[in-house]
Amino acid sequence: MLQDACTKDVFREMDGFLVLMSVLSTIHPTFTKETREEAASSELLEATRLVFVILSEALHKHNENAAYFKTAVGHESFAQATLALVSDARTIKQTVSFLTCLALHNFAWSRFFLHITGANYAAVDAKFQEFSTQLGLIHVPEALLVLFDAVTRSTQENALLRYMGIKLLERLTLHKHRNQCVLSSLGIERSLFERLCSSKALVQQERKVVQKLLRRLLDHNVRTEDARLMFQRVIRKDDTLDPDVLEVLRAGMKVRWPQHFSLESPAAIRLTKTGTRALPTTGFTFLVWLWIEQVPRDKKHNLFSIVAGERTLFSLKLRPDGLLDCESTGNKEPAVLKASLAKGRWTHVALVHYPHRGSKPTIRLFVDGHMVDSVNWQYPRGDTNSTDCPYTIGDSSPDACLNWCLASAYLISLPLSDELPRFIHDLGPRYVGRFQAADLIRFLTYEAATALNIHLYARAEQSRGSASEVKSLINSFKHGVGLSEANIVFSLSPSTTLFEDKSTGELNDAAMDGDVFVARCNGLDLAMWEIGGAAVSLRLVQLANNPHELSRALGVLTDGLRNSWQNSEDMERLQGYDILAEILRKKCQLINMTGFETMFEFLGMNFKSPDHSTIVNTTAYRAIALDFQLWSRTRHEIQLVHLEHFSTLLDGSRHKRFNVKQRMGKMGVVRKLLFVLQTDWYSPDMLPFLLDALRIVAEANFSIDDAIRPIVSYLAANLHETSNGASSPRSIMSRIDHVNAQYKAEQVFKMLVSILDNPTMFNKFTAALPLTRICLLLLGDRPSSTTATLVLRLISIALGMSTSFNRKFELVSGWNVLKLVLPYGWDAQVQDATFDVLLGRSRDKREIVPTVVCPHIVPAIFASLKMALDSSRVSDDPEVRATATSTVEHLLEALIDIHSSSPTFREVFRSNAVTQSFIDAYKMFATSVAHSAEIDQGTVRVLEKLSHLGLSIALDNAVAVTQKQEIMDVLQAAEAVLNPRASQETSIDPSAVVGTKARRRRMASVRLSMQLGESAVKRSIIRIREWRKSVIVTEKKRLRKTILDLREHHRQVASLTEWSTVLTTERGLWAKSDLVPRWRLDETEGPYRVRKRLEHDEEELPCSKVDPNQQIGDVQELDVDARSITQIEVPPWSESYELSSTDVDDHLGEEIVDDKHRRVRHELEPGDVIDAVKTVARISGVDSAPGLLIFGRSHLYILDGLVENDDGEVIDAHDAPRKLFFVPGSIVDLSGHQRAQRWPHDQIMSFSDRTFLFRDVALEIYFRDSRSLLVVFLDRKQRHEITGRLNNIITRLGGDPLTPGLLKSPFVGRLSAKVSSAFSAKVLSGFNQDELSIAQRKWQSREISNFTYLSILNQVSGRTPSDATQYPVFPWVLSDYASSHLDLSSPKTFRDLSLPMGALTPARQEAARSRYESLMSVGEKPFHYGTHFSSSMIVCHFLIRLEPFTHMFKTLQGGDWDLPDRLFSDIRRAYTSASQDIRGDVRELIPEFYSCPEFLENSANLDFGVQQSSGERIHDVKLPPWAKQDPLLFIVLNRKALESDYVSEHLPQWIDLIWGCKQGDPESYNVFHPLSYEGAIDLDAITDELEREATVGIIHNFGQTPRKIFSTPHPPRNMHGNSSLPLGIIYGIAEDYHLLTQTARPLKELGSDQPVRELVLDIIGQQVVPCPDGMLCVPSRPHEAVLWDSSAGSTGALQVVVDRKVSQVVESAFCSCAAFADAETLVTGSTDNMVRLWHVVRNERSREQPIALQLTHLMRGHTARVSCITASRSWSLIVSGSKDGSAALWDLNRGVYIRSVWHGVGDAYEVHLAAVNESTGYIATCSRHRLWLHTINARPIASLDLTDVAPSPIYPPITSLAFLERDYSHTDLMATGGPDGTITFRTWNTDSTPEGEKARWEFVSLKTLKVKTEGRFRASTPCVTALRFVGESLFHGEDTGKLYGWELPD
Repeated sequence: MLQDACTKDVFREMDGFLVLMSVLSTIHPTFTKETREEAASSELLEATRLVFVILSEALHKHNENAAYFKTAVGHESFAQATLALVSDARTIKQTVSFLTCLALHNFAWSRFFLHITGANYAAVDAKFQEFSTQLGLIHVPEALLVLFDAVTRSTQENALLRYMGIKLLERLTLHKHRNQCVLSSLGIERSLFERLCSSKALVQQERKVVQKLLRRLLDHNVRTEDARLMFQRVIRKDDTLDPDVLEVLRAGMKVRWPQHFSLESPAAIRLTKTGTRALPTTGFTFLVWLWIEQVPRDKKHNLFSIVAGERTLFSLKLRPDGLLDCESTGNKEPAVLKASLAKGRWTHVALVHYPHRGSKPTIRLFVDGHMVDSVNWQYPRGDTNSTDCPYTIGDSSPDACLNWCLASAYLISLPLSDELPRFIHDLGPRYVGRFQAADLIRFLTYEAATALNIHLYARAEQSRGSASEVKSLINSFKHGVGLSEANIVFSLSPSTTLFEDKSTGELNDAAMDGDVFVARCNGLDLAMWEIGGAAVSLRLVQLANNPHELSRALGVLTDGLRNSWQNSEDMERLQGYDILAEILRKKCQLINMTGFETMFEFLGMNFKSPDHSTIVNTTAYRAIALDFQLWSRTRHEIQLVHLEHFSTLLDGSRHKRFNVKQRMGKMGVVRKLLFVLQTDWYSPDMLPFLLDALRIVAEANFSIDDAIRPIVSYLAANLHETSNGASSPRSIMSRIDHVNAQYKAEQVFKMLVSILDNPTMFNKFTAALPLTRICLLLLGDRPSSTTATLVLRLISIALGMSTSFNRKFELVSGWNVLKLVLPYGWDAQVQDATFDVLLGRSRDKREIVPTVVCPHIVPAIFASLKMALDSSRVSDDPEVRATATSTVEHLLEALIDIHSSSPTFREVFRSNAVTQSFIDAYKMFATSVAHSAEIDQGTVRVLEKLSHLGLSIALDNAVAVTQKQEIMDVLQAAEAVLNPRASQETSIDPSAVVGTKARRRRMASVRLSMQLGESAVKRSIIRIREWRKSVIVTEKKRLRKTILDLREHHRQVASLTEWSTVLTTERGLWAKSDLVPRWRLDETEGPYRVRKRLEHDEEELPCSKVDPNQQIGDVQELDVDARSITQIEVPPWSESYELSSTDVDDHLGEEIVDDKHRRVRHELEPGDVIDAVKTVARISGVDSAPGLLIFGRSHLYILDGLVENDDGEVIDAHDAPRKLFFVPGSIVDLSGHQRAQRWPHDQIMSFSDRTFLFRDVALEIYFRDSRSLLVVFLDRKQRHEITGRLNNIITRLGGDPLTPGLLKSPFVGRLSAKVSSAFSAKVLSGFNQDELSIAQRKWQSREISNFTYLSILNQVSGRTPSDATQYPVFPWVLSDYASSHLDLSSPKTFRDLSLPMGALTPARQEAARSRYESLMSVGEKPFHYGTHFSSSMIVCHFLIRLEPFTHMFKTLQGGDWDLPDRLFSDIRRAYTSASQDIRGDVRELIPEFYSCPEFLENSANLDFGVQQSSGERIHDVKLPPWAKQDPLLFIVLNRKALESDYVSEHLPQWIDLIWGCKQGDPESYNVFHPLSYEGAIDLDAITDELEREATVGIIHNFGQTPRKIFSTPHPPRNMHGNSSLPLGIIYGIAEDYHLLTQTARPLKELGSDQPVRELVLDIIGQQVVPCPDGMLCVPSRPHEAVLWDSSAGSTGALQVVVDRKVSQVVESAFCSCAAFADAETLVTGSTDNMVRLWHVVRNERSREQPIALQLTHLMRGHTARVSCITASRSWSLIVSGSKDGSAALWDLNRGVYIRSVWHGVGDAYEVHLAAVNESTGYIATCSRHRLWLHTINARPIASLDLTDVAPSPIYPPITSLAFLERDYSHTDLMATGGPDGTITFRTWNTDSTPEGEKARWEFVSLKTLKVKTEGRFRASTPCVTALRFVGESLFHGEDTGKLYGWELPD
């Protein structure tokens, strides 16, 4: 072998491998016979070694042998062969060593495992160190699998050996990426996981290595079923988490490997071409995702080349230095493209080549979406048409040594525009679709979408002018990339590429050449999506109990979302981020640093390099990061880092402009922070940090709406103590911090002032609000010193920045207001600020002579001086006096100082007013001191300083003479006080100061101007005060609204529980095994308003809704702003002199509208707007649930338990006065099941006015989804208004009359005799007289059954199943409840239908007559019976075993069961009581006796007590003997009797009694209590409450007689011919199936390679349309279809096609089967185990997309792919069959899981066929082993074992099935098609049940039809792949693609 490679081929062909296997398996026994000694003989070992050497050599670098070994020998037989060697302790070490050698093709390991005898763990580790150079590539993975099984086998006791084996694998995975791929494909994860989590504790070392290995493997690949096991194990029985499993999940979620190819050179993939030319003439783009392990050392390696014949037309190569080489026939020299490809990470490379020189440059290279290099080159020439596989990726030349991986590669026959590589890169390496979907944005993860947004935003910022180009870019991304499918030459990826099949020689898409390994990586996040989506990880967070668990669970959650768009969409659908915030609020003490960082890294923070931080997920950020209530309760250090993150985002990050504009801008963070400041959430020591955060956020986006107005309004409302603080409703404001409000506001003010120090900010502020007025607004009437200081600071900033401020401030009387107000807040701090204003910035420079900048402030200084002097004298409080004195001293010192040093200040005293104000203060103080008894030291000091200042002023020339004189007078007086003993002469000569000429200045003019000023000041102050009041009111309203909104939000999120219930339902991930489901009758109706489907009686049904408008990675519209231009200074005169009241309020006045509909907002569909709201009562049986009927623009809603109060606010019914919703006579149920239901407008079909308890104020609305709604209004006027609205909606949308179920009235004539009546009689609504006569004629001609006709009569006369007081009435038809066989041919079996129940025996007739006559004789209104044939009591009596009637019965009885003997327990007894007993009742039946077996069984095991008479416990209803103890059989036979000829002949007489001419006829003994007739009672006229209640009680007990609808005797039914078929039809399939003949020619042909899968009915074209595999056309719209591909290489796209033109592509829909429920609703089963429900949206006007699918529900339940699906609109049911061996039943309207039907587990039990009988609701499902028939409630009827049918290798025994659809068929019929060309007709019955035993249903074959075979020579028979009955004919489709019909003779 070593000499000649050919030997290897010969070796294989001569069965060498099989010989080796047999040698291996026989070596061992010989040795056991020989000796029993311990050691193995050396011959044995040598022989074994030789076998392994030969094997290793034969496989080495020989692909055919390797493939042969894999397939022909296989792991199984190899394991078998070595079994003996590895299970013997004496040979195991040696064998395991040999296995390692074989695996690595390296015999250095041959003694490796022998070293462990007597070693310890440390020694083993050292040994591995030593051998680390010998680690290499794994060549034979099978050997390692055998090794692993050997060392971990339970019988193998040597722990060290086991440790070594696992450690070896772990080291191998680390050695090379390829090894990781290979090992993760072996599927050993499960056994490792079980070892890790087993009850036996592992040794520390072994545990570590198992964990490491498991992590390495999970990092790469996990099977969904293993993942399911891990998630199931992570939650223990007691709902705590298992930390070990959690750790495994946490590590496994960090998935970074997409599906990829691992190429170990030499290795290449050759792709076949599809078109004619290998090289597109239009230019091309090559895209590839690659991961390079190591760059080649010395030669160039080919990455991609296009070859024609011998010539390489184009190639891209990787050079050793990491650059790329580009060679082509267009150019002689290769070009080097500068691109550094990083090692060890996924890189996206795009090479675009333009075909002509015109577009320079012609070659452009993009790495990770950025253009890195370009060259100008000729396009390659010379393309001959010669090679099959012209494209090569990789390098298969023998000396190639590049190791790399490739996730996907595309060749596109167009040069892509420069933006697209960027977008395609953002889709990530997991994307393998073909870029066809319009909503590709969906597939962007949060991070990718943000990166794209930042990129676009940067473009927009750079190119101001081309905002339009950026917009068009954004739009193009929103509508896909616009590549047509035809332009994709190839797309290569592991999951979508089919490789050539050597055995058949088919080329398929590609061939592998050399060492290529396909790594099928299924990340744990994708597995989580299949198992249960985001809810799974949310549940882990919910159950976390300590910080460690919480941070890990958050890790699982965030990593599961990060790279999976599906989970992210799912999370948003669930409102998951709100739920997460709610969960964390309860665990806020458990959040540690790791948890915090995990969470915030997910939101976009980058803790390693903070300057890259941004917000990637706005929804989550808003819900979590901005939930301050949550963070305020966390630990201190977490609170700090949370508040710090704002500065990282808005200040430290390089994306800060993007963060501000595109992310934070719209979130109102400033408002949120201000709200937080008003609560007491944070402790006081956190205030500085909160303010920092506020400052950062405010500065970042300092605009009027985002920051300026909120802050100013907050300050205006909180800076000042408001006197009426206590009056606000404290209840709601409980968490509001009133104590520190002012202190906090002052701190915020301080922060605002410091922001305004910055000129940019200042200009923004003044542009937004008038600063002058804001100063006054914030100053208030009695400011605190801090406030005063800050306002002054603000004024001095303004004076510094703006020249006109001074004048503007004067215009609003600012200076005068200061003069009035400032003194109240004066202290040293204020003084400082005041002098700042006075002297401007020059104060800072001490050495300069101070100059006065703003003399206007001086009056305020002196006013303050005066007041301080006053209080230093007058105040009673010594402390106040002391403070005032020191304040005055301080001020005087400053004044003296400045007066002496500043000439400009001395000038101020030229103003008489100023000087006068000083004199007044001085004079007053001096006088006061003079009159006081004693003077303390302080006063003396003050007086001295005052005199000093006075003298200085008087000595100055600026002062008027008269004032000088005045000062001198005071001065003398003061001297006298200070030095009373000195001589009276002062030391100063006054005349010297004043001068000789006393200039008398006229003071009058001064006084006048003062007065004028004062009135303006008063007005200004009043204005500002009003304004402040209005701001305070607004802010209070805002606070209240915020609190209420917050509370409502919490309430609504807390009510979201369905996300977790879906996980514990029967098919959920953590199904509770002990749960016994409770059931109730579903209100959804089948045909003819029959209700027989049960639904879960749980409060919350898991919801699977999908919001169509949500997109994760949405690309936003960018607001490109011209940077706000600094406002030019406005001249002072432009601000009006007079403060007009209007423009004051403008700037801050915001209307805070309290949202009255807050309570219902979240129930609305996205984007819907409320048009009208009415309080109504929803009637269900006897209960009335108050609720709101809401008309939106697009939907109609009914929400239970809410009402509108008199102010129009929505409140809980519990809190509302009864009068708002009380409907007389109903039993108000506030505690019941509160539902919220909604219907789109186009679902409303019709409505009819109803009466409720004889009041004509009710309305019943019917919907297309078979639901109906009965509501009662408060009065008729309201009903009238609503019917008007409904009429508009119905006429506006006018349904498509041809879709079955949308027929305006059901009786539009048979579309053709062949179309079964199941279509024509869907719905009974909106009846009127002429339609009634149509129905009557149809009944006469036998087109509709008796049951149907009675349903119609009930409907027309106002009876409805929604109202128990007017429940539909049906007759007793049988009188024989005793015999064991029912003889329907004998009239004795039947009851007399010409008399009411009360007159069936002479004795009863006598009693009735005597009662009638005796009443007549006393002048009362006479009647025959005191009870009625139908009342709410009777209905609940019959249905007592079925919820909701059980509950109603108790309600009517006053909360308890009746006496056991009076309960309904025996049908025979009930009949006797109703027909014979003198003291019995006269009741008739209800429709359930003919349709619904469930009401006869006590399935809920209710305890009804024991009968007195017999002592039996009451359980199920006792049935007559002929029903064979089977409720279903009873119903079937009872219905058969109702449809029998006898009843058909006599029914008209009964109709006359109930609805017709004999209603109330004394002759027929048919007069009931007068109160039971319509019009006898007017409840509205009764005013007395008690009397009203009593009357209502009477109606409940006496019942209501139906409305009379016939006044002449009812005509008879026409009974000619076969009575089971309509008149004029001679033959029917059920009766004459033996007469069916196949049409001679096929009706349609699809082509021989396209088997017919489905037959779709087109009513309009009156044809049946055959559909092949992977295609389905819309019913009655054959030109519209959906297409999908469920083969192995599918990308999972679903196409919608109209007239053969693709209208929409939905990528990643993973469709495997589909069915239309109607023309608007599509259901698809998927390969990812889900059932998806789609709404078909039609837009005729759009040419691009006339029809599109919108996903509405995602339904999880199956655990394997869904293989068949069917939907029934009439029963609102979906049935999906799956590979997991079950069929699941789902509710078509709500998209919820109902229950499952199990066939078994295993491939043979895959349910591949399902059908629903539209008329009975029976469900047939079929697997290879069994055919099952169930009722609509999944109650098994019959089953057929198919195991003995000779199975065809390709097809299962039954390949198609269909039900015969009729309104009523005496014989039920099902047809099944087989692979042998047969169609079998089967029925099912209980005929073979032995006497006296419980009924046994069995299938009975009636006839087998044989399909014709084409041509004499074709021996093979066609397989019947599709069947469909239409009316009385049958159609079948075959695998030959032909469609045939079967007809009866005419």
